[in-house]
Amino acid sequence: MKPDLNKIIQYFNSLNDQARYCVLVGVVFLVILLDVFLLVLPQMGAIANINDQIKKMSDDTQEVLADRGRINLLKKNLQEQRNQLNSLSAKVRPIQEVPTILSAISSIAKEYDVKIDQLNPEYNKIEILKTVPEGRYCALPVLIRANCGYHNFGHFLNSVENEDLYFIMKDFIIQNEGKNTNIHSFSLTIRIILVDHSPAPALTSAQAKSL
Repeated sequence: MKPDLNKIIQYFNSLNDQARYCVLVGVVFLVILLDVFLLVLPQMGAIANINDQIKKMSDDTQEVLADRGRINLLKKNLQEQRNQLNSLSAKVRPIQEVPTILSAISSIAKEYDVKIDQLNPEYNKIEILKTVPEGRYCALPVLIRANCGYHNFGHFLNSVENEDLYFIMKDFIIQNEGKNTNIHSFSLTIRIILVDHSPAPALTSAQAKSL
């Protein structure tokens, strides 16, 4: 049954002003409630959902940026290690260059006025460190005995270390038995790390001495 709009209007007109005002207020309040429940609340839910999505995207973005930072740091560390490895590899000389290495050490000694009494590679003590597909790594002890001042020998060792040469120093002895307190006797052994790229089996000490 459809409501009679004319009767409703007539009834409304028959009301006094206060009653009409109350009815209008009630209608307005009802419209506001309907607007809140039908329009505002769904929109608020949608807005809250959008905020959650924005927060998740922000968190994901921060995580991606953090991962990218870690990746860049790993790349930097890897490159530094590669550079160190390349620098170290350049200092490992072929075993065939032993005469050239000894000649370079002698030249450095003369440059700093270091008198070399002995510069002897001890081929009978050569040690094979590791065999890999590209060659064999070995350590050749070289005995050095020299006479000079402290500063001269210090400069000498520093220059040898700055050469393209990888070695380990051991058995370092300093003596001064003469009248000249400025001149000392130095004795040490340096184990030079070398590589043999030849396809032949690992060198014996006799074979190495014949190079």
